[in-house]
Amino acid sequence: MHRGIEDGTGGASIGNCLLGPAASVSPASPISTEPSPMEDGGDRSSAKKARLQPPPGFRVKQEVPAEEEEEEVQAEQQEEEASGGRALMAVDAAAAAARSEQVTVRIDRDMLHCPLCTLPLKPPIFQCEVGHLACGGCHGQLPTNQCHSCDGGGGGAYARCPAMDAFVAKVVVPCPHQAHGCGASVVYYLAADHGSACPHAPCPCTEPGCVFAGSPPALLAHLAAPPHSWPVDEVRYGETLRLRVPEHDARRLLLAAAEEDGGAGAGADPSVFVLAVGDRGARIVPVAVACVRAPGAAAAGPQYTCKMWATGGKGAATGKVESVLVDTEVPSAASAGGEEDEEAAFLPVPRKMLRGASRQLLLSVRIDRASS
Repeated sequence: MHRGIEDGTGGASIGNCLLGPAASVSPASPISTEPSPMEDGGDRSSAKKARLQPPPGFRVKQEVPAEEEEEEVQAEQQEEEASGGRALMAVDAAAAAARSEQVTVRIDRDMLHCPLCTLPLKPPIFQCEVGHLACGGCHGQLPTNQCHSCDGGGGGAYARCPAMDAFVAKVVVPCPHQAHGCGASVVYYLAADHGSACPHAPCPCTEPGCVFAGSPPALLAHLAAPPHSWPVDEVRYGETLRLRVPEHDARRLLLAAAEEDGGAGAGADPSVFVLAVGDRGARIVPVAVACVRAPGAAAAGPQYTCKMWATGGKGAATGKVESVLVDTEVPSAASAGGEEDEEAAFLPVPRKMLRGASRQLLLSVRIDRASS
C-alpha cells in the first residue's frame, strides 16, 4: 500500500482525492514514507500530521474559543440595546417637542369676549345649542337657563362648554407693559388684572400737553431734560440732604441710587422721589415728598419714611433759629407732580421763614427705608 505512494502517478492520484480537483502536488516535493504511528504502535502525541494547504480562494473557517464567542455576543447585544435606547430617547424628545410646540395666531377680539357684558370670557363658559356664548357671571343673572339670543329669548338651553373653558385658558398674550420691561406672558382674560398690578406699568408725565409715560427712571430722565428741565438732587438713604429751594422751583426730583453694599436695595433700580412745594404766597407753604412708583407697586403701600425740617431766621424775642419738622411715611404716586400733594403729610412752613428777596426755602430731607 505504501509502496504505491512512492510512484509518481499513484501519488498524484491520491493527492487529488485528498485535496480536491483544484489542488496539485509537485513531483519534486518529497512525500514521507515513514511508518505511521498506527502501524508501528508508537505514541500518537509525538507524531506530527502534515498540514494541508487550502486551494486559492478557499476560506477556512477557524474555530473561535467559547469564551471569546460569548464576549462577542454580549458586545453585540449591548450595542443593540444602546442603539435602541438612543432611538427611544429621540422619540421621547420629539414627542415632548410636539407637546410643547406653540403657534401664534390672530383671533377676532369678539371671539374672546362675552356678547352680553363684553368682558373677556373666562371659565365657566356656557353655550346654547346654536352656539351663542355667555360667561358665568351673565349666566348666573339670567332669569332662566334659556339662551337670550335664540328666538327672542325662547331658544335653546345653555350648557357648560368644557371645550371653550380649555380654549380660553390656553390663549396667552404678552403683558400690556412689555414695552416698559415686563417679560411676562399671561392668560388673556387675566391680562387686565396683571397690567394693573404690574410693577412695570408706566408712570405718566403730568406736565401740560405732555403724553410721555415710562418707568420711574425713564420718567426722571424725561423730566430732567428739556423742555421740562426739572432739577434733580441725589439722596442717600439714612443721610441728610440740605437744599436751598428757589422760589420758582415748585417741583424737583430726588434720586436715591441703588445700594451697592449688599443692603435691602442692592441691585435694584434707583428709586425716584418728587419734592413738591406749594404756593409760596400763602401764609403756610406746604412741602411734601412722594415716591414715584408704578400704579400696581404704589398700591402695595409705603416703603419709605421721611424726616423733613425747614429753618428760618432767629426769632426777635428768643434769638433762637426757628424751625418746623415733620416725620412721616412717604406715600407712593403713579406720577410726578400729580396727586401726591393730597396724600402726603406735608411740612407746614410759615411764609416768614422764607429767606431773602428770592424767598428761598432752606430745607433738610432724610429718607429711610421703612422697617418691616
